[in-house]
Amino acid sequence: MVKSSENVPGCPCCGGQLRYRDSRLRIRKHEGGDRDFLSIRRFRCTACESYHNELPDVLLPYKHYEAEVISGVIDGIVTPNDQDSEDYPSVSTMLYWLRWFQLNLSTMEGYLRNAGYSILGLGKDILFSDQSLLEAVRKKYFNWLEKAVRIIYNSGGFLPAFY
Repeated sequence: MVKSSENVPGCPCCGGQLRYRDSRLRIRKHEGGDRDFLSIRRFRCTACESYHNELPDVLLPYKHYEAEVISGVIDGIVTPNDQDSEDYPSVSTMLYWLRWFQLNLSTMEGYLRNAGYSILGLGKDILFSDQSLLEAVRKKYFNWLEKAVRIIYNSGGFLPAFY
């Protein structure tokens, strides 16, 4: 079982102090089909009383597979024809992830622009730039999806799961 030892940031909704509430186990599926459990910490904001789950670097919200597997599918590295991918994930799961990414593309871009402007102080030109921030993160980092989603959720954003 893996536990996080990270410092707790402020509430993404109001900036208030988060207090540890409890933990819950979550399945993590690795490349090759191996599984283990992560202990996900839950916090409650002392100001707005909302609950927040800690998002580990290796997972995306509401997904059991490691973020590396999902980004591999999105990048076309992991395919149904890939010999390494034979025992995970199903073709329908891969298609779902591709659809999820396509439907959330503009939402992700908007959240990244907002975070760049309001949190990182990159200036108003970042809001109106023609260059895609998501594409820039994608080119710069191997773990681009984890970084982008972590920025979005830690700044109070949310990416809906489409069915």
